[in-house]
Amino acid sequence: MPVISVCSPKGGVGKTTVVANLAYAFSRAGTKVIVVDFDPQNALRLYFGLPLNDDRGYVTTPHNDWASACINIDKNLYMLPFGKSTKEQRAALDEAMAEPDFFKNVQGGLFNNPNILVIADFAPGYTQALESIASVSDMQVVPLLADAASISLFSQLMSGGLMDGLVGGGLGFYIILNQIDNRIKLNREVQDFCNLNFKEQLLGMIHRDTSGIEAAGQQMAVFDYNKNSAAAFDIEIIAKKVAQKLGFVVNKGTMTINPLRKE
Repeated sequence: MPVISVCSPKGGVGKTTVVANLAYAFSRAGTKVIVVDFDPQNALRLYFGLPLNDDRGYVTTPHNDWASACINIDKNLYMLPFGKSTKEQRAALDEAMAEPDFFKNVQGGLFNNPNILVIADFAPGYTQALESIASVSDMQVVPLLADAASISLFSQLMSGGLMDGLVGGGLGFYIILNQIDNRIKLNREVQDFCNLNFKEQLLGMIHRDTSGIEAAGQQMAVFDYNKNSAAAFDIEIIAKKVAQKLGFVVNKGTMTINPLRKE
């Protein structure tokens, strides 16, 4: 089933960029991936080449089968956009997701499928979607910047109180430090702190690299924009760590779901 929830208590940390490039990494390696946008900004679609005027999404049909609404982006890669919405439609979606076991029962075809890796992107902070998906989420990935604002959140992460305690289900939470610049003293100190206190919960670090920004502007994977970039290398390493933690087979640079993985 694996479901990865990519969430963060604050915006502007590169969360959506991480989601898009992890999805590209897994799909290129042979894993069938569906990325789901739970952020009403509806911006994740832009990373996969969907035009600005494409209003498709699941927000207006919470009780329909979302799997049938997925858009094929590339081989092994599918996208489920949030869609253009009104305040009333978003409230109705939240009400539906608040139903007991919504993601196990109503949307089980997508979120309980043993042959699909789901990577979900959330709006910053607490959301109803993040609370509801906790019952099926295998792990939470929390991108943060190595800055003063993120330092203030570390104690909440370690105590399990981040985002009303919603981070920590399944295999637990894992941190990615994004936009690392080793020329900055604070960046180096934050890296040292995370290595010491989070240990295996630190998935890795993504170095500041203009290739990531430029690839997003071109609506393409950083691997295709510049396969030799630092960001491409960092994301590939992080994807392999995620695969190992979720029970994937990692062999000669490829990542496929292990059919013997125990649910």
